[in-house]
Amino acid sequence: MLPLRLLFRDWRGGELALIASALVLAVTCVTAIAHFTDRLTRAMEQQSLTFLAAERVLRSSKPVDSAWLEEADKKGLERGQIVQFSSMISANDQFQFVSVKAVDKGYPLVGQLEISKSQGGPGEIAPQGPPPGEAWVESRLLPLMGIQLGDPIALGDTQLKVTAILEREPDRGTSLFDMGARLLANTADLPAAGVIQPGSRVRYRYLFAGDDQVLKDYFDWLKPQLTEHQRILDLREGQPRVASALDRAESFLFLAASLAVLLASVAVGLAARRYGLRHGAYVAVMKSLGAGRNKILGIYLGQLAALTLIATAIGLALGTFIQSQAVNLMEGFFPVQPPATSWSPLLIGLATGLACALGFALPPLFRLARTDPMQTLRHDWSNPDRREWLGLILGPSAMLLLIWWLSGSLLMTLALFVGMLLLVAGSALVNRLLVRGKLASLGGAWRIALGSLQRRAAFNTLLIAAFGTGLLAMLAMVFARTALVDEWRMQLPEKAPNHFLLNIAPHDVPTMENMLAEGEVSSTEFYPMVRGRLVAINGVSIKEKKDRPGGVRRELNLSYTDTLAPDNRILEGEWWDKASEGVSVEVELAAQLELSLGDQLRFSIGGLEVEAPVASFRSLDWNSMRPNFYMIFAPGTIDDFPATYITSFYLPPEDKLLVNDLVRAFPSVSVIELDKIIQRIRDTINQVSFAIESVMALMLVAGVLVLIAGVRASIAERLQEAAIIRTLGGRRRLLLRSLILEFGLLGFAAGLLAAIGAEAALAVLSYWVFELPVILHPVLWLTGPLTGAVLVGTAGTLACYSSISQPPLRVLRELA
Repeated sequence: MLPLRLLFRDWRGGELALIASALVLAVTCVTAIAHFTDRLTRAMEQQSLTFLAAERVLRSSKPVDSAWLEEADKKGLERGQIVQFSSMISANDQFQFVSVKAVDKGYPLVGQLEISKSQGGPGEIAPQGPPPGEAWVESRLLPLMGIQLGDPIALGDTQLKVTAILEREPDRGTSLFDMGARLLANTADLPAAGVIQPGSRVRYRYLFAGDDQVLKDYFDWLKPQLTEHQRILDLREGQPRVASALDRAESFLFLAASLAVLLASVAVGLAARRYGLRHGAYVAVMKSLGAGRNKILGIYLGQLAALTLIATAIGLALGTFIQSQAVNLMEGFFPVQPPATSWSPLLIGLATGLACALGFALPPLFRLARTDPMQTLRHDWSNPDRREWLGLILGPSAMLLLIWWLSGSLLMTLALFVGMLLLVAGSALVNRLLVRGKLASLGGAWRIALGSLQRRAAFNTLLIAAFGTGLLAMLAMVFARTALVDEWRMQLPEKAPNHFLLNIAPHDVPTMENMLAEGEVSSTEFYPMVRGRLVAINGVSIKEKKDRPGGVRRELNLSYTDTLAPDNRILEGEWWDKASEGVSVEVELAAQLELSLGDQLRFSIGGLEVEAPVASFRSLDWNSMRPNFYMIFAPGTIDDFPATYITSFYLPPEDKLLVNDLVRAFPSVSVIELDKIIQRIRDTINQVSFAIESVMALMLVAGVLVLIAGVRASIAERLQEAAIIRTLGGRRRLLLRSLILEFGLLGFAAGLLAAIGAEAALAVLSYWVFELPVILHPVLWLTGPLTGAVLVGTAGTLACYSSISQPPLRVLRELA
């Protein structure tokens, strides 16, 4: 076919290779991210039922009405039950605090239990939980208790035989109040054990599975009968934090990919424009020989179609390969094994390639087909094509629609568009300041470099914006995941508590105080904690309040004390030395709830209700690392309810062994080591940032393509300028220095603009997200310009080197 033959012939010109490279980059970037997010999303959907061990779960703080369960049986639903609580077990005069999970024969309805019948032995699937009289335990419990499989343990007033090691539970979650080793038992053993008493902290979960419509009908019937202490969990709520984090990561990755696609599209447009200008004379000759407009348009459209399909296919293959390698590298980070990829990411990549080609490469070809032979052959451009502005609308419109489709947010798309306009305006300003400076007075290479910058001001503005975008994103990401976490740690007071002790029994408080004092460890006050839920304000149910904050959608940790903590400050109202009753509310939560002094708050605690007026509003310093509470009651209000205590203390690294002594002395107490948590946060941020920074690197590659496309568009002018300068006695070394200075200054300007933008982004994150004081980052202002100067200077000099290496006589003969 003629279009294919012309495609291979024109490949040596360079523009088609540049168009193909930009298309491959855009398709690769979007396809890899689409595959990545698609696999994670479908994995979460498949595994969310396993996280619940059922298709629907009814969670309650007390046993539910038996009539509810009978109704489920009538409708033919499968069901199971879980009773979960913390308790002490004993064996061989050893005592250990454990997390007890009692299940019936219906557990699990979805997912699998995995156990082993010997220590270190192979795992096997158990169809249901342990039978009555038996218990399955985690392996770490055996050496702690000094027991073996087959030995008995005491749970309350009953004896259970340990018959298996519990390897995996489908619905095992994490909680600060559920940190003991797991013991899996049968619900039939609980009455004889007698461990559940009035006031005990127990969580009941009722599992259901069956036909979707039957489940919907059943829970529609059940919902009006639920109380504040009962909640229905479904697919959406099975892992809300994971789903929310996945949604944010997907949006951010697609936003970053959109920027890379946008830059790659600019490279496509520049290369296509250069291709159209270079082929104007060919088209003029073809028309002079009788070729019609449709014939010419068909030839060039065939070339574009073939080039787009080939480049898109390569991009789809590369994107699929890259995401598979990324999943393998980050396998340990994912909570589930992602399933095989689907076809939808390939369709997204195909749409990206078509949008780039149609939006940016097609308009120059239509303009080429409308070439006036006489005007072209006489080099008469006095009557330009008035329809050229259509191409300036088609390309950006195609990109906006593509970004809208990828991000799924019109607001994000418009924000990105406005941000790019501001970036281009900033680039134009920086470029204007650059060329109007006094550097030309230095003469020689400086004068040549600045002259070139002045003649190509429009392209330089585009180049500064392109590289500035990539560098801004890279710098902001790198500094956000390192500097901000370090700054947050620096804001902590000296010797701020780095360990928390939870679940302290009231009778253990004096002994623990003495033990800490003997170890010369200074702790904060021991605060009682009572679990309760805010249910009404001035007699109006909290459920009727729209946009209620997340803190009151669950049970709160309530406390009471007569001493105001040093990091708390009364902003309005009075403390207990002048007010004998009431509750003090954290000021931000009070504002969200629109509370006023004197408002009556009703709380549900263990099924009983307590009312108290709002006595004061407090501000808290969360960075103090001390126990803090949204609600603190006056002594005597909730003292009669069962409570556990919490405290925090600072422990230097050399005294870490004290933690082991505390665990041995108080096995029921949970210890939270904040220094390890901070390190885990840092590790997680590093893992997630790896994927995002990979996309940022592709943005820089797209910037390089924009640079090459712009250089190719001006290569004839540069050849002529270099030939004239060398004819007049200029050396090639002078021209080489001018190229290094020209592109080094452009890179410096792009890096400076990126440093300004990154500093602004870090300031926003510091103030509104981390709630830290805004500080400058001197390293950022040094790294940005230097990185830009080296990157752009190197790439631009290499791209233009051929313009100064040609013999001047040959160039002048060709121009003549």
